[in-house]
Amino acid sequence: MSKIQASWLQSPFIQEIAFILGPADIRFVGGAVRDTLVGRDIKDIDAATRWRPGETMEKLQAAGIKVIPTGLDHGTVTAVRGAEVIEITTLRHDVETDGRRAVVAFTDDWLADAKRRDFTMNAIYMAVDGTLYDPFGGEADVRAGHVKFIGDAGERIREDALRILRFFRFHAHYGSGLLDEAGLQAAKANVNMLERLSVERIRDEVCKLLAAPNPLQCLDAMQQADIWSHTPVVDVDLNGLKRVMAAEKTLGMGADILMRLVGLVGNRAGSVGRLLKMSNRDLQTLKDFSAGFHDDVPKDAQSMRVYLYRKGRDAGQGVVMAHPEACGHELADMVANWPIPELPVRGRDLIARGMEPGPAISKTLKQLEEAWVASDFKLTKEDLLRAQR
Repeated sequence: MSKIQASWLQSPFIQEIAFILGPADIRFVGGAVRDTLVGRDIKDIDAATRWRPGETMEKLQAAGIKVIPTGLDHGTVTAVRGAEVIEITTLRHDVETDGRRAVVAFTDDWLADAKRRDFTMNAIYMAVDGTLYDPFGGEADVRAGHVKFIGDAGERIREDALRILRFFRFHAHYGSGLLDEAGLQAAKANVNMLERLSVERIRDEVCKLLAAPNPLQCLDAMQQADIWSHTPVVDVDLNGLKRVMAAEKTLGMGADILMRLVGLVGNRAGSVGRLLKMSNRDLQTLKDFSAGFHDDVPKDAQSMRVYLYRKGRDAGQGVVMAHPEACGHELADMVANWPIPELPVRGRDLIARGMEPGPAISKTLKQLEEAWVASDFKLTKEDLLRAQR
């Protein structure tokens, strides 16, 4: 056992929960521990406890803490105070697995709980005083950037096929150097199991993978292992993604998952998004990104403003990401920040000036819009109405 300093453990809320449940009966596990060891900001805090979920709820509620029964069947409750949220799950062991989901039973055995986890870096438990309980050497692995399955990699994957995608995703976020060979070979050997997974689970993993600072190594390894053909994505173009990532670097922009997906699958982005059951909003964004990604670059700033007015900001973003050198920072800033205007004249304005409702209204509005756009959007409502006389 080793002991480390973690500032988030000093939170009064965490200290109170540990006191209520008992320091020996609660340990923190997962992302918060993993990210602490590699010096990253902490996002979500998960804990494991020996108490059954009903007991956990009862103890916390008796102390006046708000508790949400987020997943009682799986032993999970969520403690909330203001903006602080801690997910607490009862120790479990697998009773039965079929590659998609597990039937679990509660236990008070920390090692049994650790054995059902996927990677060594995800089975590091931290007590409230910072003491680490690390049965599989996860601390050394996470510090070395070694994403390694617990025990036999093939067995872990056969318990849940999603671990194939998680293996590549975790390496993209935490790995260093070559992918673990045992994990890679197990992924290849069990790749057909991906076809059993729900589209939603695949979608979430693909999006998390694309959010990594540089997912190219893992995406290439997935292509070599024939991963994609067993998912709705089917095939990828790494050169397209490289273009997007080069644009991010050139323009000093952060990663946009949907834009990266456009780069990865090209003009199939819309159909891939539908197969992955993305939201209607995301599908529209993919469509607009993709349209812009395959358009020519507007020749100057005025032309870009016209483009943004006609096709929208997301299409403009696609143009910028496909042609960062041609667009440069000026046009990129325009795409991000220029307030796209609305035609200042409405049909009711023309009717108020004596025009009869009907097709002539639409025709006139179209003419006024063309004049307004040609003026680089400078003509005012009064200018346009005067010109309409």
